[in-house]
Amino acid sequence: VRRFEVFEKRSPRVGVHLGVRRDCGNTMNAVGEPKPVSSSTLKKYVFEDAIRNFPDPDIEENNVNYLAGLRDLGVRSEYTDGRDTPRLLVRSVEFEGPFYETWPPRNHTNIFFKSHHGDEPASDAREIIEAFAVRAFRRPMTHEETASLLSVWADSFAATSDFNVSIKDALLVVLTSPQFLFLIEDSAGPEPEPVDAYELASKLSYFLWNSAPDPQLLDLASNGALRASLDSEIDRMIQDPRFARFVDPFVSQWLSLDKFDVVEIDHTRYPKLTPELRKHLRQEPVQYLKYLIQRNLPLRNLVQSDFIVANEVVADYYGLGRKAERGFEFIPVKHESENLGGVLTQVAILAGLSDGRESNPVKRGAWLARKIIAEPPDDPPPNVPALPEDGEGEIQLTLRERLERHRNQEGCAECHTKIDPWGIPLEQFGAAGLIKTDTGVDARSTLPDGTQVADTNSLKAYLVNDRIDQVAFSFLKHLASYATGRSLSYHEIEYLKQEGLQLDPDGYRMSDMIRFVVKSPLFLEK
Repeated sequence: VRRFEVFEKRSPRVGVHLGVRRDCGNTMNAVGEPKPVSSSTLKKYVFEDAIRNFPDPDIEENNVNYLAGLRDLGVRSEYTDGRDTPRLLVRSVEFEGPFYETWPPRNHTNIFFKSHHGDEPASDAREIIEAFAVRAFRRPMTHEETASLLSVWADSFAATSDFNVSIKDALLVVLTSPQFLFLIEDSAGPEPEPVDAYELASKLSYFLWNSAPDPQLLDLASNGALRASLDSEIDRMIQDPRFARFVDPFVSQWLSLDKFDVVEIDHTRYPKLTPELRKHLRQEPVQYLKYLIQRNLPLRNLVQSDFIVANEVVADYYGLGRKAERGFEFIPVKHESENLGGVLTQVAILAGLSDGRESNPVKRGAWLARKIIAEPPDDPPPNVPALPEDGEGEIQLTLRERLERHRNQEGCAECHTKIDPWGIPLEQFGAAGLIKTDTGVDARSTLPDGTQVADTNSLKAYLVNDRIDQVAFSFLKHLASYATGRSLSYHEIEYLKQEGLQLDPDGYRMSDMIRFVVKSPLFLEK
C-alpha cells in the first residue's frame, strides 16, 4: 500500500527528442529539458530549441538503405532509474517554426534599434556602433576608437550605399578587436596597481559567470561604487542561474573530470555504468560544489559529509534511489552510509582514476596529493614502466606486492612515498566507483607524515581534523589560479597560505573563500 501511495504521488516527465536515422542507428538530441506532468488534465507542453542543434539529415546519393536520413521524433515518458511512474497520454504533436515572438527578431533589434535621429544615416550609425562597442568592450568608448569605427562605416556606406551592410562592416572590426577578444588591463608601469572599475567588473563577471558583465555591474563601475559593493555583488552573482557557468568548468578543471570522460569502462565487469548513466554521474561533483557554495557550508563537507547531492539516476547507482523523488533534479540526499560523502568517494572521481577494469592507487594518490592537499609529487623520471596489471606474470601478485616491486625500481621509491599512501586507502572502491565486495581488501596505509589510517573513512577524518588548513589552501590555490587565469607566483602562494588562515574560525565556508579571493591583491591588482 505504501509503495502504491508513493507511486501515485510521482509525476511523470515528458521529453521531446529529435534525430536522424542512420545506417548504424538513431541520433537523438533532446529538445530543451523534460517537463513534469503533474495533472491528469490535458495540457499543452511547449519545447523550444534552435534548429542548428538538431542533426542534419545529409543523405548519401544512391544509398540503398531507405531508412537512412529519415527524421525521427521521440515524445516519451522520461525514466530515471526504472522506477514505476504513471503513464502518459499524448493527444497530439504540433510543430511551429521558425518561431519569433516579434519581427524583426530580438537579436536583430538589440543591434539595429530604433534611432531617435530620424532619417540621418551618420547619426544613426554613430548611435548603433557606439552602443554595440560599449557592450563588446565592456567599458565606455574613447574618442579615438569611436572615430576609427565611424570611419570604417563611412567608407563602407560610400561604397555600397547599404546601411545594414556598412554597419556590419564596422561591427566586424569591433568583434575582431583585442579589446573584445581579451580582458585588457592597462598598466602605467611595472609596479602593481589597482584594476580600474570597468576592468574589475569584467574580471568578476568572467570569473563567476563566464560572461560579460550585466548592466548592474557596469552601472556600479560607472558610478565608482563597485569596490564598495563587492560583498553584495558576489552574493548576487553566486545565487544567479549564470553561476552554473563558473561551477562546471572550474570543477572540471580542478578535479580533472576529463579523466572520467575518456576512461574506457569494461562493460563485461561493470554493465551498469552505461554512457547515459555516466552523463549524470559526471554532474555529481559539479552540482555538489554548487550546493556547498550557494549555501556557504564549511569546507569540511568537501571531504566528509552526511549527504550527497544527486538526482534519481545517481542516487539509484549508489543504492539510494528511494530517497530521491525529484527526477533529474539534483537535490541533497542523506546517505546514512559509511562509504559515501564528499568528493573523494564520488564515482566520477574514482572511476576516472582507474583503467576501467581495476582500481589504481597510484593515479588516485597522485590526484589527491595535487588536487586536495596541494602537495604534488615530482614528475616521474623517463621510461618508468607502469604497474603490471592484475594477473600478469606467472604468479598473481597482491596490490602491495606489485607496488613494492614497482618502488624497488631505480628512481621510483622517492616519488611513490608521496603518492601511494594517499591512494591505498581508496582501494576499498573498485574501478566503477563503488565499494568492493571483496572483504579481503587491505586499505591500511602510513601517510607521508607517519600517520596511520585504516581505510577511506579514517583518511577523510585525518584530512578534516588534522589537515583542514592544507585542504583549504589547496582549494584557494586552484580557485585563485582559475579566477586570475594564470599560474600563481611564489609570493601569491604564500599570501594564500598565510592570509587564508583568517577563514579558519568560521570553518572555511565556501562562498567566503570566493569572497576572500576576489578581495585579495591577486584579483584586485594588475
